Amino acid sequence: MSKRLGATVGLLVLVFAHEAPRAVGEEPRPIGTAERRAEKAMDVLQQRLQARLLAALEEKGPAGAVKVCREEAPDLARAVAGEAGIQLGRTSHKLRNPANAPRDWVVPYLERAAGQPASAVSKVVVDLGDRVGVLRPIATAGTCLVCHGAPESFDPGLRATLAELYPGDRATGFREGEFRGFFWAEIPKSE
Repeated sequence: MSKRLGATVGLLVLVFAHEAPRAVGEEPRPIGTAERRAEKAMDVLQQRLQARLLAALEEKGPAGAVKVCREEAPDLARAVAGEAGIQLGRTSHKLRNPANAPRDWVVPYLERAAGQPASAVSKVVVDLGDRVGVLRPIATAGTCLVCHGAPESFDPGLRATLAELYPGDRATGFREGEFRGFFWAEIPKSE
């Protein structure tokens, strides 16, 4: 066999030995399906939580909204997760509620996103073996600053409530548009 023919055969073997790349946005079915389920559940949780927080702010002020976050938000997340058949929650690099501590797989993404504008942080989809993990960034909106902005701007009732409920609170000092944390979901691949 000539050197030229041998090189051509070798090149063809290399080309056919590798899997053809997928088109951009084309993911394996279990991951794509799981991602869509997670997005839908995150939308529902965000809508329900925002509605409850805005109502509490209007009715009871910032201290009432903090109590909704503590007392109702975990139940809302569990209810939406149960409806969707997934695990779902919120987390941050600056926690207020220790119960929202990040899962191990989330930590590196939080570390990279901390202090960034929310617009610079992308959604993340992670293959976790038998599950798919999905992270969606939470942006700090103007209304969020009432309870998550500069502590010196908080009303006295809010300061007292935070001191009582969250003595180790770190979820302050955010600016509008800043990355505040993630909604996270874990979805079994087998479903």
